[in-house]
Amino acid sequence: MIPGNTLTVMVMQVPCCDGLVKLASEAVEKAERKVLLKVIVVGIQGEILKEEWL
Repeated sequence: MIPGNTLTVMVMQVPCCDGLVKLASEAVEKAERKVLLKVIVVGIQGEILKEEWL
């Protein structure tokens, strides 16, 4: 993988952050080159709850 072909989005576990993930997903779909999307979800205490590639 060439650096620059990934987009990492870090959001809190609260529902209002889902919009940012959706926006990033739409941007990746519209990109003219292949971009991998990684989502990191952070809990309200600062702990990482989940990391996944979409």
